[in-house]
Formats: sequence, C-alpha cells, structure tokens
Amino acid sequence: MINQQILDQVIKLLGDPSADAKLLGGYFNNVYEIYVSGTPIIAKLFKREDDPEELVLSEIEWVQFLHEHGLNVSAPLLVEGSYINSLPEGMFFVAYPKVAGSHVDIRNENVWNNQLFYDWGKSMGKMHSLSRQYNPRHNRPKWHEHKLYHMNMDQFDFGIQRKWNHYLNEMKAMEQTKDSFGIIHGDLHHHNLFYDEGKLTFIDFGDSEWNWFAYDIAIVIYHASLPVRDSSERAQFAARFYESFMDGYVTENVADSIINQIDYFINFRHLYSCVYHNQYLDKENLTEAQHQYLENMKNSLLEQDSFLGISLAAEKTV
Repeated sequence: MINQQILDQVIKLLGDPSADAKLLGGYFNNVYEIYVSGTPIIAKLFKREDDPEELVLSEIEWVQFLHEHGLNVSAPLLVEGSYINSLPEGMFFVAYPKVAGSHVDIRNENVWNNQLFYDWGKSMGKMHSLSRQYNPRHNRPKWHEHKLYHMNMDQFDFGIQRKWNHYLNEMKAMEQTKDSFGIIHGDLHHHNLFYDEGKLTFIDFGDSEWNWFAYDIAIVIYHASLPVRDSSERAQFAARFYESFMDGYVTENVADSIINQIDYFINFRHLYSCVYHNQYLDKENLTEAQHQYLENMKNSLLEQDSFLGISLAAEKTV
C-alpha cells in the first residue's frame, strides 16, 4: 500500500493541496484518481527498482506516437514540464487525463456486440500498422526480456513446467517479420477499453513490448471469451467475436502472416495467465473462490491442450 505522505506529494505536484486521492486499482494497486481544481487526473505510481524511468519513458513515447497518428489513446500529461515526476522513497508518477466514457460493460448488449468487436479490431489493426512505421528513441522491451520468463518454476506441477518450457523454446525459434512482429499493447482486454458513445479509447500500455501481432489479437479473444463459463457457448462466442474483430482488423493492417498463429497464442495466453497469477498474486490474501479459480485454471491446462476446443483459423479465412 502506498503511504499517505507519498500521495500528499503527488497532490502537491499536481497543484491542488486540497485534493484527495482515490485508489482506482491496477494489478499492483498503484493507480489513483485525483481531482485537481475540479478536473479528474489519473496518477500512476511506480517504484524505480521495479519500473526504471527509461522503461516508462519508452511507454510514454510509444503512446504519444500513437496519439499523434490518430489512435484514440490516453496520452500522458506534462506536470511542471515533465512526464516523469519524482517522489520520495525511490518512486515517481505519471499523470493522465481521465478518459471520457466508462469501461466496457460486457453485460450490456447495446455495447458488447459485433459492432464493438469490429471497432476494437479496426483500432488494433491501426495500432499494428503504426507499429510497423515506428522508430523509437526509447525502445520497448523484447517479449523474452519479461522477468516472468526468468522466474523459478518449482512451485508448478511438472506438466505445467513442461508446457511452459515447450512454448518458450518454440517461440524463440519463431520467425519475426515486419508483417507479423512489432510493438503490441500486450494487455488489451475489455478492462483496458473505455467506451463513449461509440468511441473506443485504449488505456494502460504498461505491458507493451516487441511481440507477435497474433499474440495481441489472441489476448483480446482469450479475455473476451473467459467470462463465458460453458465450454460450448464459449467456443461459439469466440468464433463470433473473431469474425467481427478480424473484419475490422483487416481494414487497417495485413493479416496474412498472422491468422494461423492466433490459435497457438490463445492457448499460450491461458498458460501465461496461470503462471502470471501464481507468481504475482498474494495467495495468503486470496478468497476461497480465487484459490479455486487458480486451481481450475491449472487443471484445465493439465487436462486439455486447447482453451477453446476449436480452431478459429479454420472458422474464417481473411
């Protein structure tokens, strides 16, 4: 938990000492909303030992590039002439405007529908197309540099370890071309989308990295399908989602070298999520339902090779 003295310093730097900081969340509880003279500002706090300034600057540069080229993203704000704002105890923060609209509500069929999926795909296609043109000063990490790939795996069953190592070895040998590989968002599930009267805005580029475009697409499909509990209904939903999403995607970016990799990366994302949550979640403070969720995820990986049970590539040819 971030102490009040740190938050008071954030508020002071934003210029309104009377403001309060409201915790919004984030995976590591480091995102706050602060009203500055009546205007909501989002402050994301970092520890330098975990997130070096150079790394965060590379995220800022990437987001600014996308913003300048017409993609709807949450671009950072200058505070006293700087994007990186130093705090005590080896911390710093970046400020963002609060995005208009709200998080996408998957229970609202007036929003969660084929048109949204099409627009989502179109925006991701544009982002990947821009990625192919991008020549950064501060570069984003390569996929294999993520510390998750270098952690001890002894806590996992042998079957999980074997699958993990198999995927990593295969991915290290995969071809990387300009049409298939570039900087991706890396976590564009519906919680990182804001919807406002038909307009979509992408937020939180902290996981952006050099990776396969197909993995970015797979992340979206995996997390969109995950709330559907029944396996048959999940497969049907994923096929419908994929159809609309890719119809939008190909209006902005070529997909010929991507299509056949999407199924592979959906299955990898399921494994990645299991490993990630088990490595980073504070298991002593999880609810019984959360423990059961992790156990079910592990068992599904041990018992089956395909998360969806179907091949989306076989369902549609773009």
